[in-house]
Amino acid sequence: MEDGFKQIECNDGDVLNFGDNIYKVAKFKQAMDTSSKYTLECTLSQELSRQGVNIKASTNVNWFHKGIDCEILTLGSPIWKKGKVKIKISVEFYAEEEDLQITNSNNSEITEPESPLDDLRRMINE
Repeated sequence: MEDGFKQIECNDGDVLNFGDNIYKVAKFKQAMDTSSKYTLECTLSQELSRQGVNIKASTNVNWFHKGIDCEILTLGSPIWKKGKVKIKISVEFYAEEEDLQITNSNNSEITEPESPLDDLRRMINE
């Protein structure tokens, strides 16, 4: 993402606040997964067809879960490989600013978090 935002990893137990609504990440991802089963798959198939990409698939299109059967011919390969095309939507969180650690509140010194490898570096340097 642009504008100096930094992506951070989210765990299922983390909480998202959308103004007056607060949800655990797990519930948000599950709701996204459920909604993608029907609405997004139908809309995607219709839009692909409108753009001239006609994929012969069953009426029970499964872009997001099982995938759609297809074949691929990669550069340099003499044969087609059978497989599936599956669309994956990810939920990402981008922080507007980085967390800063204050080690000494008296002089407000800001330091980087200590790396677990610092002990090994000290031992090597001794």
